[in-house]
Amino acid sequence: MIRPLTKPFFLLVFSLMGLFPAFAQDECELVLNRAIEEFNAGHHYGIPAMLNECLERNQNREWRQRAYLLLAETYLLLEDPFGAEKSYLEVLRANPEYKTDEARDPIDLVYLSSKFTSTPIFTLSAKIGPNISIIRKLVDRGTYASEVNKQYRLKPGFQVGVGVDWNYSERLSVMLEGNFVYSAYRQRISGQFDRDESSFFDRQTWVRIPLSIKYSAAQGQYRPYGYIGSSFDLLLGDRATIQYKDQNYNPETNRVESIDRESPILKYKSKRNAINYSVFVGGGVKYKLKLDYIFADLRYSFGMTNIVDQDNSIFDYNKGQSPVTEGFQDSGDGTFRWGHIDDLFRMDNLFISVGYIHPLYKPRKLKKAHSKSVLRSIKRQGDEVKVD
Repeated sequence: MIRPLTKPFFLLVFSLMGLFPAFAQDECELVLNRAIEEFNAGHHYGIPAMLNECLERNQNREWRQRAYLLLAETYLLLEDPFGAEKSYLEVLRANPEYKTDEARDPIDLVYLSSKFTSTPIFTLSAKIGPNISIIRKLVDRGTYASEVNKQYRLKPGFQVGVGVDWNYSERLSVMLEGNFVYSAYRQRISGQFDRDESSFFDRQTWVRIPLSIKYSAAQGQYRPYGYIGSSFDLLLGDRATIQYKDQNYNPETNRVESIDRESPILKYKSKRNAINYSVFVGGGVKYKLKLDYIFADLRYSFGMTNIVDQDNSIFDYNKGQSPVTEGFQDSGDGTFRWGHIDDLFRMDNLFISVGYIHPLYKPRKLKKAHSKSVLRSIKRQGDEVKVD
């Protein structure tokens, strides 16, 4: 147990410990300012030694960027290319998005920077959002002799996904994703036996593997992008419920009376093609958040295959059951008990997503420097000097 008199002592010790990092940072700031003064005075040889201790213990990214920039310029003036390259690489590790400016920086530093890049080779992302399914009917089918009215209604779904981009350049990348998708739609039918109505509510779960080519803006706080690609779509499950409104005229009461019925959950996966394909276009905007991004995305996917398995759209023949078994007969309940048979159709989807992007920055020296523009700038400056 801590005695009352010792409590103020411990509070003082903890307070001082909390101030040590701030003291160290302020001290390193003073050291860096003195090093800059030495650099401006032309005293270059002692600068690496002045900064060495603070570089070992100061992990502030902004401070390290400024310190290593000073070291890179110092080593260039000392004609130490190895030291200059090593220092500039540390600049990019402190700030992977640092870029030199010909109007601000010495031309030899700009030329040095053209030998390096920190463009991430891979970028990770995660997203979530709502979707709607749009049915494109291919062949109309039904169980009624009379003409009926069919309407497909939009129902909300959702998706979650992860992705990885392979960055060919700052603007162009190839994106591979893995998405879990819940989609739904409703079909309303009216006019059966003149008065009856029914509603077919279908819910599906998918794993979708989209592959696309993406073009993105490389500068600015807000960075728009667009992409086009195709997707492998695997159906995991399909559940449906059918509501039927049986409306009959009662001559005793001289009015139409309604009897509402609802089916149990019907498993419709066996009536679907499990493997499907789609193509899609999309775009969005990324908002820069330090070294990462948050984004909003809009995508439209065009279903390319008929989802309905024509051979099993009434009974389930896949399980190899005898037609006289109860399981086989139950698989036809949707048609023979509830009066529903699917149209042949494709399904489009509209996806809205928000998410987070984390670039895996990798500062590195290029095998081939992008120095042509820098050399042209040096030549242009030389020509201007001659004219003067």
